[in-house]
Amino acid sequence: MSTARSKPALTRVLPLTHPLLTPRLRMEPVTPELAEAARQGVAAFSRAIGADAPPDWGASSLGLVARSADAGAPAPIRAIAIHRDDECVIGDVRFEPVTRRPDDIEIGYSIALSRRRQGFAVEASGAIIDWLFTEAGIERAIAGCDRKNLASVRTLRKLGFWLDSSAGSAFWWEITPQLRIAARA
Repeated sequence: MSTARSKPALTRVLPLTHPLLTPRLRMEPVTPELAEAARQGVAAFSRAIGADAPPDWGASSLGLVARSADAGAPAPIRAIAIHRDDECVIGDVRFEPVTRRPDDIEIGYSIALSRRRQGFAVEASGAIIDWLFTEAGIERAIAGCDRKNLASVRTLRKLGFWLDSSAGSAFWWEITPQLRIAARA
């Protein structure tokens, strides 16, 4: 019989309370105030975040930002990626507990069409993953992507994710702190 205590399951992600900086990006947490500005439209959102929100980032992305700090949602579960030189939104990263396994975090990302194929998805998601492992105390993150989405497959591999399973048309990936360290070596 083992005497080791099991770790209590996480019920929510610790909030990201400060910007994360990478060589090219500033990752701003979505606060309730920023979500409210997103509800008011692109001009209000741009003023609130202090960066231009390009049309190719999309109205659907702005809608997701608006809903990411709704009542009862663990906040923030999304960070906005802003190019530090251009002061322009280039995308966002979502991170939230998995319903069936609340000690796991699911990562998702979106990059504006005009900013794709420049390494921004790896840079933005990598900053969030590093924060989750070093500051938030998460031990595993997962990500899903369509098996035909070769760009996402490449991004997840560069980040250090390993293919965990595939059901139907989706691939499911996982990453641990050890896999992330190995990918950065």
